[in-house]
Amino acid sequence: MDELASWTRTTSTFDGETREVYRKGSGTGVIVLHEMPGLSADVVAFAEQIVARGHTVLLPRLFGQLDGFPLATAGEDLRRFCIRREFAVFARGRTSPIVVWLRALARALHDEQPRSPGVGVVGMCFTGGFALAMLADHTVIAPVLAEPSLPFPVGVLPGRAAARGADLGLSPDDLAAARDSSCEVLGLRFRKDWMSGTRFAALERELGDRFVGVEFEGPGHSVLTRDRRGSGVRDVLDFLDAKLDGRDPAPIERDAAREAAAVAELSAFPVVEAVVTRQGDELEVIVDRPLTDDEFTRLGIVAHDRLGVRPDVRLRR
Repeated sequence: MDELASWTRTTSTFDGETREVYRKGSGTGVIVLHEMPGLSADVVAFAEQIVARGHTVLLPRLFGQLDGFPLATAGEDLRRFCIRREFAVFARGRTSPIVVWLRALARALHDEQPRSPGVGVVGMCFTGGFALAMLADHTVIAPVLAEPSLPFPVGVLPGRAAARGADLGLSPDDLAAARDSSCEVLGLRFRKDWMSGTRFAALERELGDRFVGVEFEGPGHSVLTRDRRGSGVRDVLDFLDAKLDGRDPAPIERDAAREAAAVAELSAFPVVEAVVTRQGDELEVIVDRPLTDDEFTRLGIVAHDRLGVRPDVRLRR
């Protein structure tokens, strides 16, 4: 895959299991866990932004082919993934076994940087909850959960899908470790994304104020990649900088004329609490309650017609 041409391909072996790991950058360490269907160009592009902030980034290849599953075999590849023993795809109250390997990878990365306070981990979709499970090792101090989707929220029996959708994919011991940790946990998702179930409510219940949840309005699933929300990516980058290096958030470049126009047009919406514009094509709108589909559509039309951009609509939590 061309996007990995500037990355160094290595292998890491723990407990007899060897996996490909791609590496780039220098500075405090961050592990990025790719989503389904595999290590794609979108995931690499997101990882490049972390590298640009001054971090060493590891991209372990956990499943799938580079750049995802070929369409011709996608169904069979997904079926094989669901029955692999490394992943607790449907089981409740269980940590996926692959987390043991990932914890070892985090320890190895941290051992390279003995003066670093710890390691950051970004999980996405099927790997979203792995970052939380890795807190049990105490090496991880900056976990990011993007649209955590395991156990998969489906089921034939009444209540089974809802129960899975509320489960955090952790064993009782790992859940206790997450509760006992002092680390903040950053979570991102689209509010209407059924795959993340009601896990944000569960995270708030279990972690209290240590859970920082960011929810976006509108359709979508992959906040950091395919359905990228620029303000969400910035939240992740700032979170990693702060927790790993003690750095303040990067300054936001503003265009006064664009911001004034956005505020004038969008503040007329009763639900709009704040509007932020950034240099380029990013527009962030904070709303004080969930939007109806009609409200979201009308807000998007105003932003596009007036400013030529698609807004990131975030629900204030």
